[in-house]
Amino acid sequence: MHEVAKRDSNQVLLFLDPMHQIHNNENDYAWQLKGRDNTKLVKANTGRRRVNIVGAINPVSLQPTVVITEQNCCEELIHAFLYEIKEQYSKATTICVVLDNARYQRAYSVLNLAHELGIDLVYLPPYCPNLNLIERLWKFFKKKVMKNKYYQSFEEFESKIANFFKEFDKHKDELKTLLNFKFGIIKAN
Repeated sequence: MHEVAKRDSNQVLLFLDPMHQIHNNENDYAWQLKGRDNTKLVKANTGRRRVNIVGAINPVSLQPTVVITEQNCCEELIHAFLYEIKEQYSKATTICVVLDNARYQRAYSVLNLAHELGIDLVYLPPYCPNLNLIERLWKFFKKKVMKNKYYQSFEEFESKIANFFKEFDKHKDELKTLLNFKFGIIKAN
């Protein structure tokens, strides 16, 4: 798959998955000395508001496509995202999108729109998120934007998320090692 994508720049392969981030801190692992006296207080927000990021990553060019919204993920949001993909890759002869089996992504209207736009949707087997490369990007995103970070206001939180994608190119060297086609194969005995 990767070699074909390198040879023909008119063929685009994308890995898509939405991510939902709640406006609250997300603590990473930490050690502390035993006992109440050594406990550290962690600031928190209500966690009631969230940002939904519908994203796709091109593993060859490391170019993301994102829609950031407070709207819940639904068929209509996926429609808007497919239009965004088509606009970004308007010169592509083939667009193949790998995604999971979320109900709103398998809706007939989504399938019909993808067909109309000339986008091939390839659904992963159930319970195989490790086969979707964008999951690696989301883990990296959380490390850079979410883990052990506190954002006083929701606006600051949204701004940090948007800036991550505006400044995406500065992360490309780190992402080259993560967003590759090397998958670990586990053999059952």
